[in-house]
Amino acid sequence: MRTSWVIAGSMLSIARPGPAAAPVGVTLAQSPVPATADGQAVAVARMVRGILSYSRWPDPVQAIRLCVAGAPLYGARLDEAASAAGRTIRIRPLAPGEGPAAAGCDGLYLGHMAATSRAQLVAASRGRPTVTIDEDDPACRAGAMFCLSVEPAHLSFQLNLDAVSRGMVRIDPKVLLLSRGREEQP
Repeated sequence: MRTSWVIAGSMLSIARPGPAAAPVGVTLAQSPVPATADGQAVAVARMVRGILSYSRWPDPVQAIRLCVAGAPLYGARLDEAASAAGRTIRIRPLAPGEGPAAAGCDGLYLGHMAATSRAQLVAASRGRPTVTIDEDDPACRAGAMFCLSVEPAHLSFQLNLDAVSRGMVRIDPKVLLLSRGREEQP
């Protein structure tokens, strides 16, 4: 079975997997970034801000609560993602064992952590209006909506269409503009 999506004026056709197959995803074009840890952290902060700016929660969100779990390698500059589409972004670290529901997370940024912890946090965000972004799962197998791939000189992300389509937060297809290094606000 094939699913067709019209994204940014072009048609995207994707084969939907069977029950044992990997999640449906789209790897987007790469954006160049400075090949330093700080440059990569700045690029990740910009990408996160862009993703959140293209997100629409079922109830209007004045301030986006972005919870950070695990040990992010590129999260040092997430506080620079201070606003998205006119909304403030508040960064909040999750304590070990704390879930996104208890913390009231609108977004969940996953850093390096054990696979079981990652799976538990992603599962805990299902059925809730939470955008999930993972920096340590480039194959996007844990079920986050967006999976970053940070290389020495470029940043890309994979969009997990299955997670996005099942989520309560609507993602504007213009999020694909981020893959071209453009940050047009919706």
